[in-house]
Amino acid sequence: MKINLYKTYENLSKAKDKDAFFNTLEKAVNNLGFEYCAYGVRHTYPISSNKPQVINNYPDDWNSTYSSNSYIEIDPTVQHCAQTTQVLFWQAEVFKNVPYFWEEARSFGIHHGISQSQKDNHGRMGMLTFASANQNHTSKTLLLQAPSLIWLSQLAHNHLAEYLMPLETATLDYQLTKREKDILRWTAEGKTSNEISILMSISDRTVNFHVNNILKKLSVSNKTAATVKAMVLNLL
Repeated sequence: MKINLYKTYENLSKAKDKDAFFNTLEKAVNNLGFEYCAYGVRHTYPISSNKPQVINNYPDDWNSTYSSNSYIEIDPTVQHCAQTTQVLFWQAEVFKNVPYFWEEARSFGIHHGISQSQKDNHGRMGMLTFASANQNHTSKTLLLQAPSLIWLSQLAHNHLAEYLMPLETATLDYQLTKREKDILRWTAEGKTSNEISILMSISDRTVNFHVNNILKKLSVSNKTAATVKAMVLNLL
């Protein structure tokens, strides 16, 4: 099964809100032979508070079970997609450490799936999944749909991420100077302000002046937090 890429792109581009976009996405996924699709997005910063926003068409009972048991904490597909953008084909091996989770998903008619993540320069990570109740899907069938998943996951992230987790205007454009970036890079390597001043041939006072500007721009309280935030948001 396949989809018309141009027509699908055109239809997705015409969507005016998240529901319209997801409904169009769902039709494309159905045409690829999958009953279910799910998209979730979260900010990678702040690290301690990054609750995802999710939209899917899974059975309500499965969504309730997944949520009440906090399965997101042990879901190997989520763990995989948090670490790499490589396409994941659901197989028993993927769920070997949580067989009870896999069996419960299958009891709700979720037997096969493909997942992939996308990350943007604003620190948002999205994950798109196709899933099916069809027990006859083969590895070859899933492999043939991988290019469509990759293409759709990019489109889904570009649109649904903004619908589900819109960026505040203030976070869109952090204007760090070259010198500020250099200071953060040296900080990431564990250098002190004094060591950075020597490496950059500037005074301690100048280093601290730039650090204070960095803290204001990134709205953080110290140099370590600034370095982490800059790295997560791909500012360096």
